[in-house]
Amino acid sequence: MTMMLVKGRYEIKNFEPDGDTVHFLPDDPGFWPELPGEHKVKRNAHGGAGLRLDGIDALETHYQGVGPDFVHQPLDLGAHAARDALLTWLGFTNVTRGADEKVTSATPDTVPGFVLASGADTYGRCIALVGRGTPTPDARSGTMIRVDVPLLRQSANHELLSRGLVYPTFYSNLPRELRLDMAATARQAQAAKAPGSVWATDVTHSGAQIEDLSSITDRLVILPKLFRRLADYLRLFGPSLDSLPAYLAGADDEFFLSEQTTSTRGLHRVIDINDGTVKLRPGIEDIVFVEK
Repeated sequence: MTMMLVKGRYEIKNFEPDGDTVHFLPDDPGFWPELPGEHKVKRNAHGGAGLRLDGIDALETHYQGVGPDFVHQPLDLGAHAARDALLTWLGFTNVTRGADEKVTSATPDTVPGFVLASGADTYGRCIALVGRGTPTPDARSGTMIRVDVPLLRQSANHELLSRGLVYPTFYSNLPRELRLDMAATARQAQAAKAPGSVWATDVTHSGAQIEDLSSITDRLVILPKLFRRLADYLRLFGPSLDSLPAYLAGADDEFFLSEQTTSTRGLHRVIDINDGTVKLRPGIEDIVFVEK
């Protein structure tokens, strides 16, 4: 599969970057409309756009969902670590933020880099592999480049995954060759359970005991996709999980398991719910979600 090379710079002041999203200002924003797919990149007045790092999912630092207020996953158990690692890798230092997670200052104001873009998601964010400096091999912006594993390993996506700071979360737009390499990288990080990684405290497979919303916002580390579904459910219906299977069925997440050729609908089909405990059965890296 080819992806579009777009050169530019990252900017974070007055934005709210986290471990898998950051703002990017291309040298030439005229290439955004040329990305494939039915969704288009949502640009600001300067041509900048939000990026969603492909193939990974970081703990939430400010998720709104169905509620009037933002909620987050445990900030001191990985949410801030992934964000800080991404910004440091890109080249930012002396980053200061307000209580709302918005960056108020950073050194330098912007850093040069490039993205390998495959399209946009339903929120208008560009789905991309995120690079710094100049890509190898180099080419002009707008060039469609075949992305292989060595090029993948130049990205922040791979860096964060290899350090265990983010979860693998694959969508159907990600080429199989890259997905298999990222899955192997994630398994290595999971086995290492390095201090400070999400795997050191993850309970996605061992079981998350849900008492109330604070269970997943303050104490328990779980797959962000599952966190978002649980956070919305708990804010709508309270701590009883009796209706969670029906709620997950209604969310209608569509995905493939391992190398299956027929998709499955609804996370309730791969989650066990017993005595207030929620547990995901298949390996996270064995799930491929269908991009909506």
